[in-house]
Amino acid sequence: MISTLSDEIELLDAQVHKNMAIIPIKTPKNYKFDILTLEKGFELGLAKVKECEHSTVNTLIVENKSVVPLLLVDGEEIVGGDQNRIVNATILIAPQSEMKIPVNCTEHGRWGYKHEFVHSEYIADSRTRGRKALAIHEGRDAQQAVWNSIDDLENDHQFSSKTQAMAESYDNVKADLNEFIESFEVADGQNGVLIIIDGEIKGFEIFFSSEIYKEYHEKILKSYLINMEVKEEAFTINADEARELITSVIDSDFNEKPNIGLEKPFEFKNDEGISEIYTYKDEMIHFSYFTIDEDDDLKKASSHLRGGIVI
Repeated sequence: MISTLSDEIELLDAQVHKNMAIIPIKTPKNYKFDILTLEKGFELGLAKVKECEHSTVNTLIVENKSVVPLLLVDGEEIVGGDQNRIVNATILIAPQSEMKIPVNCTEHGRWGYKHEFVHSEYIADSRTRGRKALAIHEGRDAQQAVWNSIDDLENDHQFSSKTQAMAESYDNVKADLNEFIESFEVADGQNGVLIIIDGEIKGFEIFFSSEIYKEYHEKILKSYLINMEVKEEAFTINADEARELITSVIDSDFNEKPNIGLEKPFEFKNDEGISEIYTYKDEMIHFSYFTIDEDDDLKKASSHLRGGIVI
């Protein structure tokens, strides 16, 4: 499946701004699958998301009206309906079909219809995605992990949304995020990125094509930026360490997980991080990895109390 990927990966020149650096990733094999992203699907009127007949927090219905598969990426947010939600896995929905998908709420303080679902400009912050993936891997409550992580996000920024909406935390720091985004350009042929903060690798993300990656570039960077404390200190970039990490993850033993749509998912976890790979027609379509920060006990995400009541 990905046994040759480590040999094919090219790490391009690092880009640095203050205490964050990115290393663009390029694979020479850009798969030419004809796939529609959720954002494009909304723009073209070919994708529709709606509540179930009897609304439920962790399930939505997605209709793919196009003649090609519809790609939903783990963590991307959909706003509206009775609550804002994030997709809790990368899912590939068959052409001209409708299906129920698993989601997680990112707006704990609202349960009431707002407007039809629309695509968000945000993806769940990297810490939330890592905690969610770990909770699912360990059979814990992923929704609780997401809510607690959003609480931590608000506490970190000393900000309180009326409905505890993740998107509002992003909006609150939009100007600060844009300063960094303007400093990081998409390199020619880039279809992935590795993130370094304060000299430590925090994770990486790879898509099957550079065209698809471009659609998620800013969202991915913002998802790491919102979790970091901005500092002026510079640090040395260790490209060998970055390549060693990617290679070690690729060479790990992945376990297959149940699929939701046309995709075929696999996961791997060790003490350093957690990774998910999604394939289609035996080729990688999405590959993510999040390091587990020793200073951030991810497991506490499932044991928080909200207002004295365990959710």
